[in-house]
Amino acid sequence: MTESRQKRLLFARHGETEWNNSFRYQGRSDIPLNETGREQARRLARRIAAWKPEVIVASPLDRALTTARLLQEACGDNVTLLVRDGLAEIHFGEWEGLSVFEVRELYGSLYRQWRDDPVGVVPPGGEPFEDVLRRVGDVMHEFLESPFSRICFVCHGGSIRAAVTALLKLPSSFAWRMRLDNCGLVGLDVWGDHVMLGFLNDALHVRTGDEILLPIPE
Repeated sequence: MTESRQKRLLFARHGETEWNNSFRYQGRSDIPLNETGREQARRLARRIAAWKPEVIVASPLDRALTTARLLQEACGDNVTLLVRDGLAEIHFGEWEGLSVFEVRELYGSLYRQWRDDPVGVVPPGGEPFEDVLRRVGDVMHEFLESPFSRICFVCHGGSIRAAVTALLKLPSSFAWRMRLDNCGLVGLDVWGDHVMLGFLNDALHVRTGDEILLPIPE
């Protein structure tokens, strides 16, 4: 990294979709936000605006990009919205459109192996987790080398887990042990090559009234 000053990386998962409601793997299927998801994103946007990001970087998939646009609207014209294909969700292949329960029933041991070892096991027709780590890592490298110090990434459960796994140098088996709700936030602090987890799955804004919304932890 060329910058030695502290950077805060803020990751926001997109708002709710109808497929989230039915616990279906979405992957690259371009499912839009439902009305609950839009309201979640609007509530998230109020917290993000108070945090004052310098740039918002989004996945190109509609559910993430719509969430990001609502965030940018709340932040004002001074905040640039950029789109990076590398932040797209994992391609789940034959599992896309199936619920977690259907995948468990149809793919049994393969599904359990994938949850325990996402690098060693690939969903049929899907994307290897190593490829996800690589493309998400390329986006992280780009912005860690950028002049921005307060960066908000708006993407997906899989791509956020890949980013956290890569940046914290965790075993890949940790990826599916992180709970991340719709519009939940993850904060990482970066000093040079040193990365620390600030918080995980902060979703206060979707669970409380506006009158007790707290600032994003610094």
